Amino acid sequence: MGALRAVLAIAAKDIVTWVRTPSAIAVSLLPPIAFLLIIFVVAGATGRNPVAVVAEDSGPQAQRLVSILNDSDAFRVQAATPDEAAHLLDTLQVAAVITIPASFDDDYRMHRPDPVQIRINNLNLDFTNDLRRSLPTAITRFYAGQPDNPVMVGVAESDLRPHDVDLVQFELVPILVLLLTLLGVVNGGLATAREFEDLTIKALLLAPIGRGALIAGKILGCWVTTMLVAALVLVLSAVSGFLRPAGWYWLPALAVIGLIALAAAGVGAALGATFRRFAPVSAAGINVAIYLFFLSGGISVAAFLPGWIQTIAHFTPTFYGVDALEGAIFYQSTDNLGRDVAVLLLTAAGGLVLGIMSLRRRLVLDD
Repeated sequence: MGALRAVLAIAAKDIVTWVRTPSAIAVSLLPPIAFLLIIFVVAGATGRNPVAVVAEDSGPQAQRLVSILNDSDAFRVQAATPDEAAHLLDTLQVAAVITIPASFDDDYRMHRPDPVQIRINNLNLDFTNDLRRSLPTAITRFYAGQPDNPVMVGVAESDLRPHDVDLVQFELVPILVLLLTLLGVVNGGLATAREFEDLTIKALLLAPIGRGALIAGKILGCWVTTMLVAALVLVLSAVSGFLRPAGWYWLPALAVIGLIALAAAGVGAALGATFRRFAPVSAAGINVAIYLFFLSGGISVAAFLPGWIQTIAHFTPTFYGVDALEGAIFYQSTDNLGRDVAVLLLTAAGGLVLGIMSLRRRLVLDD
């Protein structure tokens, strides 16, 4: 009973210390917040390209094409005159100018060639290719609604997933895993290093508690802190609708989060015992977490990356954490859940063993 009380007291002390230490909070939270802001900016810049539409024909067919362009997921349309459109393109306010000629309706009725012009600011190949693909798609939609549709080839789409996931939503899962990793590694490392840097480790070693209780308290405090922050993030995400597992899928999501936090807490304790100083622990923890973030699909789907990166990613525990959380939160799928949980269980066990051995060795040396 006395050992349990000591474990809980050490854990509570570390939690309170973290709450009262703005620098520790900043080190843990600022990188995920920065990546989140980047994702919001990138999503806004790449989701729909800004274009100016010059409709020189006011006929019904021309206006129907304008309506299709407005409704397209590929464009953010701004109506303009020819002079206004040229100015918008020259000043980088739009990526392209789409011109519907004055003879559009007449040419359509007479079945004459009816070109729609597009002038593209081809700054880079990414959005240039998007524009080159998107306008023909819109024109195909235009003809598909006509009774005398000359386009005889259609597309029969079959989706692998039950619904589409917004880019920002999709990127929130790797950012959540980054947050868990940073909180565990950095907070666990700082909580351990603090005892050595402030020389309070001597007092703890002289206290009538076992080394096992001290180690368990350190890891438990870090794990609880990580889970409390994760709970707050999950509640806010569920209320906003960004991350909301359906039904019983909350259970695997919480289990995966708990395992990631436990593994990170063990690694953090090992870092703290190894470096015993704030600065190197923070630097090492942030670098480890960010590398894991990118390898687990932080900016792209890992399966679509070059083969050698995919190979490395499959040796990255957070890759399996991201995969399990995406399945539970977005797709209500358990396809790879057994594999993912098994890898995370082994990782958590390995992280705990590493943290316990590193701390025990350091405590013996300092005794």
